[in-house]
Amino acid sequence: MNISPYIFEPEKSIEVYKKTSDYLLENSSIQDKIGELGWFYHIIGMTIPQNWDNFWSGHIFPFSESWEELQISFNLVCFGLYKQAFVSLRSALELGMLSVYYNINDEGHKMVKDWLASKDSNDANTPRASVIWRVLLSNKNIKEFDDKHNLKERFNELGFLHNYVHTKGSKYSNKLGRLKSNFQTFESDQIENWLDTYQKIASIVCTLHLLKYPIAVVKYDYSQKFGIDIPSFGGLEEFNIEKIRRILPDDYLSTIENIAENDKATQETINEIKSFPDKTEEEVEEQCRFIEKMSIEGSGFIKWLEQQKKFLELINEREFSEVMQNRIDYLKDWSIENDLYDKTKLDKIKEKNNK
Repeated sequence: MNISPYIFEPEKSIEVYKKTSDYLLENSSIQDKIGELGWFYHIIGMTIPQNWDNFWSGHIFPFSESWEELQISFNLVCFGLYKQAFVSLRSALELGMLSVYYNINDEGHKMVKDWLASKDSNDANTPRASVIWRVLLSNKNIKEFDDKHNLKERFNELGFLHNYVHTKGSKYSNKLGRLKSNFQTFESDQIENWLDTYQKIASIVCTLHLLKYPIAVVKYDYSQKFGIDIPSFGGLEEFNIEKIRRILPDDYLSTIENIAENDKATQETINEIKSFPDKTEEEVEEQCRFIEKMSIEGSGFIKWLEQQKKFLELINEREFSEVMQNRIDYLKDWSIENDLYDKTKLDKIKEKNNK
């Protein structure tokens, strides 16, 4: 017989996971909210500009880590590890703020280097919250917003997350301040507390990013100027702005929109984009064909076409549009001409090497 001293065993987490799954199925509004917040947080990352100077620099690493911490936090909740889930929420909040902190002067690709490399120096240490806020409030937009909406105070209200890290008594321990089994158990109220905290964190992190990159709230049809190849300069498509509107407090976005109207850099960028010539239908089609060619190189035309048919079924359509059918006909001829009809680019390389 295998006698183990461990109480927090994986089997018990699996039991909690089953109860959590049932709870979410029975409470679809909570499950929908978790999904909505996930997409909301994903959109925040799209506001961070990426260009040739910073693309591989790691300037987006703090935000990426923040998003991963939120996903891990949800996993921990599902398995009944609530204390640890709140610890991950705290990390997500701090990393989300660091994303703006390091990029405050648009030099994140330089500022983040020592920290990203985990160097043994004071400059590479993760800064304290007081230092982060001092830098954040040096930004005119963030200071103006904070004066009106007390954003820093909203952050201070989440200070209780620190208690989970250092286990401030029974309430912030794995016992959750209650009489319960001394192993992981399903606690529905902890899911609701977690979700409420998640939304508050997402709201703060999103607001800071929008204030740093206010072009994100400017409604403009960028496809007119860029087609389907819209560069990562921080602008958002209108449907994503509306997703943000559904999560942020009612008056937050209107204030940020006013700030964007008076933000010199934002208005200069928008005016420059407006000065570009509109993309023609032919140019947009060429962009589409270029992307599909890369896909065919990876899968071969036959498999690529199968995927297009599956997508057609998914949207409950019986046949391709005239534009799409013309594209398919063109790509079929192109794939045959380039020996990609039933093989991939990798297949061709292997064949060449085997000769």
